[in-house]
Amino acid sequence: MKRRNYAFYTLLFLVFSNNVFSQEANPTETPSPTEFIVNNEQQLTDFIVIPCEGKAREELYKKIVEWINKTYNKPNEVIKAQVENNYIRFQGLESKGYCRKPMVLICEDIRYEIEISVKDGKYKFDVVKLESAETSKYGNIIGWSEITFKKGWMNFKSNGEVRDQYKDTMPKIARYINSLNQNLHDYIYNQNETAKSNNW
Repeated sequence: MKRRNYAFYTLLFLVFSNNVFSQEANPTETPSPTEFIVNNEQQLTDFIVIPCEGKAREELYKKIVEWINKTYNKPNEVIKAQVENNYIRFQGLESKGYCRKPMVLICEDIRYEIEISVKDGKYKFDVVKLESAETSKYGNIIGWSEITFKKGWMNFKSNGEVRDQYKDTMPKIARYINSLNQNLHDYIYNQNETAKSNNW
């Protein structure tokens, strides 16, 4: 009888231990960020997911299209792709958005491409492309190049820190993208002037 009890408790312990360790081996999924940040390598967050409780995907998609139409002068030109009630991708420009300070402050225009996907109760805000303007000696834009920070002496010090001239380059872009997303979110909830102007 004692042997049976011993075997039973041993089996119970093994099942319990296995359950505990399997839970520790599979931690809960980290939630997606809700704000763009810049890491130590000066890379921007891939995308953010914004909760919109009580908003169906159809309503979110409609609001996003409205917001693009009201925010950009030529919406038909900035919209690059769309699938109704699924996603929309658009392109925009920010004047003097890419800055660095080798000796004096130099700022160039940036061109960004953003894709917004919708689901019931949330949307994903994804920066697909970031480019800076290449200008001629007369100040005319002659092309665009991708904004990237490569590891190397030009961008980073030997201790791994970003060089002083680039310290605010990517954080400034992150702040602009965050303000763009905040403006969209406020529009969805009729909390900014653009949204309120609809009610007259």
